[in-house]
Amino acid sequence: MKTLVHMTCAFTAGVVVVFIIHAYLFLTTPTAPEMPLQIEITPGQSAWEISRLLEHEGIVTDAPMFMALTLASSKYRFLKAGTYIFEGRHLPMEIMEILFRGKTLRYRITIPEGSTIYTIADIITNTGLVTREEFVQSALRAETSSFFDLGAPSVEGFLFPDTYFLSPHMTPLEIMAKMINRFSELYTNDFDVRAEELDMSRIEVLTLASIIEKEAVVHEEKPIISSVFHNRLRKNMPLQADPTVVYGIDGFSRTIRPEDLLRDSPYNTYRIRGLPPGPICNPGIASIRAALWPASTDYLYFVSNRDGTHSFSTSLKEHNRAIRRLYRIRD
Repeated sequence: MKTLVHMTCAFTAGVVVVFIIHAYLFLTTPTAPEMPLQIEITPGQSAWEISRLLEHEGIVTDAPMFMALTLASSKYRFLKAGTYIFEGRHLPMEIMEILFRGKTLRYRITIPEGSTIYTIADIITNTGLVTREEFVQSALRAETSSFFDLGAPSVEGFLFPDTYFLSPHMTPLEIMAKMINRFSELYTNDFDVRAEELDMSRIEVLTLASIIEKEAVVHEEKPIISSVFHNRLRKNMPLQADPTVVYGIDGFSRTIRPEDLLRDSPYNTYRIRGLPPGPICNPGIASIRAALWPASTDYLYFVSNRDGTHSFSTSLKEHNRAIRRLYRIRD
């Protein structure tokens, strides 16, 4: 009888030793897929289902052991749904942490200052999340602006230029929401107070800022260019800003020609007085500040020096002289 007990104890001890060795090897041996693996964990999947999926894809070597790991750490109920990419060498503990912290696949995009809805659509399309047509149509739709309560013809002007991380399966509305939320964070109450002092609405501020963004190359000139437009608005002079002429022409890239200035468009500030009905691009914070705090000048005109800077004038005679001088230098 004693011998049987000893044999049973020895067998149990042997099983425990084998289990400990197996657990040790499982925990200390990283897996390394031959190529990057993308897996989708759906909402509601249990820790056991996730463990089996990981084993099936070769991300872990033992589903029961991975399940035991999540149970021992009390994280089995907190593995997050999402799209994950696994590549390189990972220990089981690292894999569990990736799922626990929800380090899902993300797409990094950077929107430059002055981008339009069309150029933003091109950038987002490169991620494959949405089609260009889907994004542009949604962004231009008046219902989308109403959904975000922007009081503007479209979301143009509110898609703040910044770096964003997008997740798989995001819709155009969800992508725009990130950019509009970022705008709301940076357009602070002092901006609204200053706009009220200038008797300008938020959409008017953004519209002017978008024109400044398109006209200015040198950062320091933005408040001066802003002063030109403020002076013209006070005198009820047309703004005559070239970038407004071609707004809305998808893919426009050539130099603006004299005949373009005759284009029939509500945004064409050669044909309308005052500001256009909405922004012509998405301005950065410096251009918004310039629109609200222009330099104190008497300038009414400016012309490009072809090096990023401008020559500013207080009269048409002085302006024409600057143009002639510029053409002589160019010739």
